[in-house]
Amino acid sequence: MKGSLTLLSLVLAGAIFVAMPASANQAAADNKAARAVKKETKWQGNVVRIYKDESQMDIRGGAAPAQDLRKIAYDKSTEWTKHGKPGQQDEVKEGSFVIVLGHVDDKGVLHATRIDLRLPR
Repeated sequence: MKGSLTLLSLVLAGAIFVAMPASANQAAADNKAARAVKKETKWQGNVVRIYKDESQMDIRGGAAPAQDLRKIAYDKSTEWTKHGKPGQQDEVKEGSFVIVLGHVDDKGVLHATRIDLRLPR
């Protein structure tokens, strides 16, 4: 009886030990996925069109030699900068070179948290 109780205790302890790393690995995978979602996306390119009434703009650019047309959405919480220093929205015109940080939605539109005006390239 004493031997079977010890054996049962060892089996339960082993089952708990085996289950623990699996849940720890799942938590690590969840953290990695959460960090990927929180990470901001960076797009850059020349402004093609500005739709002030829709608070959107189109930029053409990407990693060289790509010249993809990309849609950017902004709102009143968007931070506008010029060469990394505080700037104004009115300084960004069609043809300006911008670097945009934000999060891409499921439709492929980047919702900008920051738009930085740079020197033309």
